[in-house]
Amino acid sequence: MTCHYFIATMRPIEEFHVNGQDDPFISGEAYKKELPFSLPYVYEYGGEGPEFISFLDDFMEFGDVVEFYIYEEGKRGRPLSINLPEEARTINLLKKTYKDENGEYRLDEKEWKEQLARKTIASKRSITTFEKY
Repeated sequence: MTCHYFIATMRPIEEFHVNGQDDPFISGEAYKKELPFSLPYVYEYGGEGPEFISFLDDFMEFGDVVEFYIYEEGKRGRPLSINLPEEARTINLLKKTYKDENGEYRLDEKEWKEQLARKTIASKRSITTFEKY
């Protein structure tokens, strides 16, 4: 079983396109048809740690949206991941909120990155949407 972390963005990640295959991003174009994203630029990312949250906070501008999803491949490349929209999460980086199927939670203004890093962000069962507005 292979696990891939993907993000989809509204605009290209300039560092990736200017410098080529900059680590930690890899083009996700090969998987684009199998992923439930609605945004045009797809990248594979290494994981979901505090570095990822810091990257998003720096990369995203007011009004931006980024989608995040785990894609698992089983035997012979068959997908094990599914998309259950009712389990989707929405994280607003500007308002510092985390919303899942159980409700919406406010994150601490000073320690929000650490709090967010301890929560379930990515899922193979739903898309996590990051927004900044």
